[in-house]
Amino acid sequence: MNSISSAKTHLLPEAISELRDDIYELKFLYGKYRERLTLAGREINRAEKFIDRTVYAVAKTDLEHFINLYGEHISNLNKILKNAERKKASPEIYEELLKTKNGTNRLLRSQAAVSSAVIIQTDWQSPSFNYSLVSQAGRQTGKVSGTFNDYKRDVHLDEKEYEELFLKEYIDAGYKFLLKSFLTNSGQAAFQTILTYLTCEKKTSGRILIGESSYFQYKQILVKTFGDKLITVAETNTHEIIDKIITYSPSVVFFDSLCNSADLPVPDLRTLIEYIYKNIKKDIYIIIDNSCMAFGFQPFLLRRSNRNVHMMSFESLNKFYQFGLDRVTAGIIICENRDAGGIFEYRKHAGTNITDSSVFAMATPSRKLLQKRLFRHNRNALYLSKGISESVSGKQKSIIDDVLYPQLKGHPAYTFMKNAIFGGTFFNIGFKKRYDNPKYMKLAVDSIIKEAKIAGVDIVAGTSFGLNTTRIYLTSLWSKFGKPFFRISAGTEDIIQAERIKKVLQDSMVTP
Repeated sequence: MNSISSAKTHLLPEAISELRDDIYELKFLYGKYRERLTLAGREINRAEKFIDRTVYAVAKTDLEHFINLYGEHISNLNKILKNAERKKASPEIYEELLKTKNGTNRLLRSQAAVSSAVIIQTDWQSPSFNYSLVSQAGRQTGKVSGTFNDYKRDVHLDEKEYEELFLKEYIDAGYKFLLKSFLTNSGQAAFQTILTYLTCEKKTSGRILIGESSYFQYKQILVKTFGDKLITVAETNTHEIIDKIITYSPSVVFFDSLCNSADLPVPDLRTLIEYIYKNIKKDIYIIIDNSCMAFGFQPFLLRRSNRNVHMMSFESLNKFYQFGLDRVTAGIIICENRDAGGIFEYRKHAGTNITDSSVFAMATPSRKLLQKRLFRHNRNALYLSKGISESVSGKQKSIIDDVLYPQLKGHPAYTFMKNAIFGGTFFNIGFKKRYDNPKYMKLAVDSIIKEAKIAGVDIVAGTSFGLNTTRIYLTSLWSKFGKPFFRISAGTEDIIQAERIKKVLQDSMVTP
């Protein structure tokens, strides 16, 4: 079903180059997982006398199994890459690389769940810091301090390396040493940690300003928590936002860098942040949900010298940062040192810390590789959205009224997003009035999946974004704090697969 038509053979060199990049990515991931297993083996060897003999023997066997297995996968990927490099671009080489990418990705995400558990199998969630006869700290014996890191819900040794690497690889900022990062068990947990800190420490004594298209789940919490204290603003009206800031002097402002909502607005955060740093003379917290932009937007590059202004960002790590594996839920907070102590404490009190096994299931941070993924997501999202928009333009039979993507002409943010390095990985379909309802949107999902099955094209109906396979989803269906909308989240498919997906979507977007 994946055979390449003669019309697409001119795309073979580009598609093969992209698939080779994807396989290099998989090789890197396997290599980093293997490094972690090897390090865990050394740690267990050092702690051998503190670990039950039977447990030690099993742990060693399990670790060696995965170290050898991952080594075999790396060798196999190297052979496939060398074979592709030696031969001229052909449909056969393309099919081999495509099969390798898809199959290896599915295998890795399955194995990563097990190998992460193997690493921590000698450890305890409440490790002992001292003992009379038998240690209960496994490979971390001698590294645990009483009342500090002896309860992993509060803090643990395993999260520190990832937090530091995330900051190093993904965050751009002047004076980066003045920033700290904190893992949480989800993006929503990251938001809740920040909110708990701000409310408990009386940082929310003034008005609270929020974008009207902010993510519906945390928008609901803010509405229910602050009631009349909450000021809602349209993200697309920068002048109105500045006027509201002048009028109400809010204590906290919440914005999404790219809104996951029906109209897909993008606030002009550069202008807003620059205004706040230049003009605000009382304490204010800028809180940015960066989940939809990842390091495509770098808020901490916009910091200026104004001690009244505090900035924090948070995001879900379920999306881009797991390189399509979608293995665990996770989130992260980036804040300034002066707020780090509070975030650290309230992450403990809110019970929002990440688990140790989740850390080891996530991919090791790599700016170089993630940037390639983001560019592919961006290319596919723009390619698909533009293709659908052009195919339905002026057609009476089409069910589509509009296609919304920040880098498409006509989007309110187009002027400052058209040359951005990343415009997001999803776009929304605005249906004509007759079809703009959840009932028909569900039928549209079914129609696309049916068409994809006939065409032999892989498309998934499911939530989230930043994954390898293009997904379609009806979002905000059950919320009173967001309008239901139809979202298409582009995957990391090569250009030939993207072309096939485009055709499926075009063929599906007509009145049934």
